[in-house]
Amino acid sequence: MGKHNLPLTAAAETPDIVLFGIFRSWGGTYRRLLNQIHVWLAMGLRVELVTFRDGEMFYPEEVPPAVRLVHLGTSHRLPTILALWRYLRRRRPPVILSVNHISNMVLARTGYLPGLRTRRYLSVPNTFGQSEKRADSPRKRERKFREIRKVYPCSHGVIAVSDGVRDDLRDNVGLTGVHIERIYSGSVAPGNLARAKEPVEHPWLVNKELPVVLSVGRLVPQKDYAMLLRAFARVVRQRPARLLILGEGRERPTLENLAEELGISQWVDMPGFAGNPYAYMARADVFALSSRWEGLVNVVMEALGVGTPVVSTDCPSGPREILADGRYGILVPMQDDRAMAAGILKVLRGEAPQFDYAEAVRPFMAETAARAYLDFFGLSPRCKPAESERAVP
Repeated sequence: MGKHNLPLTAAAETPDIVLFGIFRSWGGTYRRLLNQIHVWLAMGLRVELVTFRDGEMFYPEEVPPAVRLVHLGTSHRLPTILALWRYLRRRRPPVILSVNHISNMVLARTGYLPGLRTRRYLSVPNTFGQSEKRADSPRKRERKFREIRKVYPCSHGVIAVSDGVRDDLRDNVGLTGVHIERIYSGSVAPGNLARAKEPVEHPWLVNKELPVVLSVGRLVPQKDYAMLLRAFARVVRQRPARLLILGEGRERPTLENLAEELGISQWVDMPGFAGNPYAYMARADVFALSSRWEGLVNVVMEALGVGTPVVSTDCPSGPREILADGRYGILVPMQDDRAMAAGILKVLRGEAPQFDYAEAVRPFMAETAARAYLDFFGLSPRCKPAESERAVP
């Protein structure tokens, strides 16, 4: 337990903002929240992180010491609802924000219980219509959507990370009776550039003999890395290159076998999660996103933020919004390995779109997002952050 995992006491100052959820993965949601936390702290605000139980915080050392970590000690839904309700009754923060669907359902249901003054907001980082269409039967999907339509309006507001996610909630899920605000993820922070300059140990980036294509994400069907491997096989038939995929997941054995079948295993490496993906992004020649669906795609914003060209599937939703209809990167059809290979080769030939990277990422800066959240919450900063304090260290 870190030094910021302090026991709650009557003397502990009430937090201004509480973030509630499961943080098991070093994914984009976790990294953007850390960016926003640093900005809020620099604004003089107090922040607490609440998880279901101990062990659900990936890389807890990345959490600033000023942030108190609270573990409810539960995992099942009803005990967690009651534990969170008791926590909110005791701490009385003005605002709590849940960060994914599981925590959204728990937080919203505390609204059925008496005595809460805390304003409860739900964050939706992904599209339901696309993900549930692939994962569930129509009957199970409609049951889940019906539950969302019933429970989400018990909150004080819902935050969608992109226009696509907002439209999905309205059009596919049919959510009404609660305000849905679009606030872009604050995935780009000045600190990303500082961390991008840190050394990496991967030999392909230390002694760079060949161009490197990079992708970052969980090894799950949503990311469609099988398509990316097939596309990369087409790339290496035309020119030597290497492919790095940072992430972990249940599809690892399948992807390793596919790389072997395609005869490209010597050009592909999947080293797992990286605590500092920005250093990899900055040294890559191309960042590739092969997803079938997303919410906003933090990694695309992060890659642009360190100046790396992007080739992305035009999946719902996010890439088209971030890349401005192809102005800031190359968009290709989903599940089309020929088009993905052509896009990667175009960048490797030096034919990537030319633009001002700073202009491209301006809507996705951490401070922009942090202030938008405060406006939606009805909170104000206590002080103005200095430029150096806005960065993730």
